[in-house]
Amino acid sequence: MGDWATAFLGVIALASVVQAAFLIALAFWGRGLSQRIDQLQQRIDRELSPALASFARVSRNLEEVSDLAVIQARRVDDLLADTLEKVQDTTTQIQRLVLRPLGPLADLVAFLRGIRKGVEVYRQFGSLGDDSRRARARRVDAEDDHLFI
Repeated sequence: MGDWATAFLGVIALASVVQAAFLIALAFWGRGLSQRIDQLQQRIDRELSPALASFARVSRNLEEVSDLAVIQARRVDDLLADTLEKVQDTTTQIQRLVLRPLGPLADLVAFLRGIRKGVEVYRQFGSLGDDSRRARARRVDAEDDHLFI
């Protein structure tokens, strides 16, 4: 049994040496990877930091512009609302002061036009004979059909 035990101990020792060599190689590779990651981080900090600072500055400027635009839009809205209110008040005052007193005058003018038309029709019928009155009455009726309400 001594030979077998020595052989197994040799295999175990060889496996331990291979494992140790693998771990040492892995440690060197990890150290190299760590250095490359550090270099990449430094490069990113060096190149992207100014860009990020510029982006932050642009973002702040856009925020200020947006705030100013909102304030101006509110001012314009208030100005338009005030102007429309004043126009409506002016229109109401004009209607109250000018158009209402003219209402009875318009009724009087319409009444006088009706009287004048009635006198014209009466004159036309009075100057014609019986036969021509009927023909004239039909023609006047045809002319005035579009006026019928």
